[in-house]
Amino acid sequence: MKHARFALVSISVCAVVFALAGCGSSVMNSSNQGQPGPPPTVSSTGLQVNGSAANRWLYVQFSEDMDPATINSKTITVADSSGVDIPGNVAWFANFDTAGFQPNPALNENSSYTMTVSTGVASAVGVHLAKAYTDSFTTRSTTDESPIYVKSVSPSPNATCVSNVPIITITFSEGADVTTLNSTNIAITANNKPFPAQMTYNVGTATLTVVPGAGIPRGVLPAGTITVTVSNVADAAGVKMTRPYAWSFTVGDCNGGGGTSTQYTAPLFNQKSPFGMNGQVTIDTAGNTTIQMNGAGSSTTYTAQFCPAIGSAQYANTSCFDVTTISTDSSGDGSATVKFPKTGDWAGDFMLNDSTGTTDYQTNMPQSVNSTYISKLMPSTQTNDGMLGAASSEYPQAPLTSGSVSCSSGALKITFTGGLPSTLYYVGQSETIYVYTSSETTLGSFTTDATGNGTFNFSLCTDGGGDMFAVGPGGHAGYFGGFSVPQ
Repeated sequence: MKHARFALVSISVCAVVFALAGCGSSVMNSSNQGQPGPPPTVSSTGLQVNGSAANRWLYVQFSEDMDPATINSKTITVADSSGVDIPGNVAWFANFDTAGFQPNPALNENSSYTMTVSTGVASAVGVHLAKAYTDSFTTRSTTDESPIYVKSVSPSPNATCVSNVPIITITFSEGADVTTLNSTNIAITANNKPFPAQMTYNVGTATLTVVPGAGIPRGVLPAGTITVTVSNVADAAGVKMTRPYAWSFTVGDCNGGGGTSTQYTAPLFNQKSPFGMNGQVTIDTAGNTTIQMNGAGSSTTYTAQFCPAIGSAQYANTSCFDVTTISTDSSGDGSATVKFPKTGDWAGDFMLNDSTGTTDYQTNMPQSVNSTYISKLMPSTQTNDGMLGAASSEYPQAPLTSGSVSCSSGALKITFTGGLPSTLYYVGQSETIYVYTSSETTLGSFTTDATGNGTFNFSLCTDGGGDMFAVGPGGHAGYFGGFSVPQ
């Protein structure tokens, strides 16, 4: 199946001149009678800013699929200012409807060239270019040795309530080597499982468009956490990224349209290897809990438990309870989706124990792993049946209109609406049994505005801590990140 017709012209010179050559009397052009369709066109080219580096591929993109037999060194040529053809390699990249010319040896620096696409090129159904296409360019004084990087993406990192039919776009800092734009280097996971996709590339804007899914329907992602990882992509001169780029967003209906959306997600970590990520826990607004394990113990049955958070003065709600069991396959992969066994508002940890009762995996949020944590921010007076007791002058709580916690790759964001007006709130991170104790780590503070709203952004700087984020006035934890399970 062919993809949409986009091609990113490498940041190199995209001047394209295709010399008319090798066309006999049987050539069909726009004046032919009974041709199967309109002639193809050059849909996109691109020129590198401040001149083209002499050592880059030169790309030109067509409006449709072309006949590869007509893409060759006779129909695509590059000539110097004296009209002498430059030696080079010509290639056809069918996935992106793009032809490329690679000078061999590299072009001269500070020199003028013309690239020509002749009417000898034809579409896959045999229709030739109506007229030759030419573009002129000048090389710069330096070769391209700087690495390519991801300049912008969409949906944005940590976005929530994203439509389940998204189009993912990745814009690079310069034109990419199109051979490095593939499913190995552009990887999508949906709730930690690989997810197929189809890609198009626009040579003129250096933008890769990724359409999730394969076959029909396309562009449909499941609800939950979607992670996109870009690695080993090179620019048109062959210089690769220095490090991978990854980001996550959450797919779900947050508009009350009868659907569900993710209200909580936290990564599972191997307790033995420490902080090796091996899965994810995701809970939607209906209370459906999905536990996904990847690369855990092979052919093993785990019991998933939830251990509620406790307060310093109230230890009655310390008992963990079973949520479900998960059996992994020979690769250590497995998943289960069940309704959370209790209703109400909850905050705490998920623990996964093997047959001996050893806790092998639990939810956690260290800084060094590229994963996503999301939870609702709820008053502690209603979470876990009031884990800190009723509000008092010691730790007052206004009714919280809404609040959320999101954290990805160490970037923490607290959104706070409807709290106490013009009040200083502290933010802390802790583990299940250490809520509101000396073991809680204070991350910082923020002050609400006159309407009781505020935000907090923080870059986690340690690999320790847990997935319990608490917010409270006067140094007391009045609100906890967690999830709600309806009746």
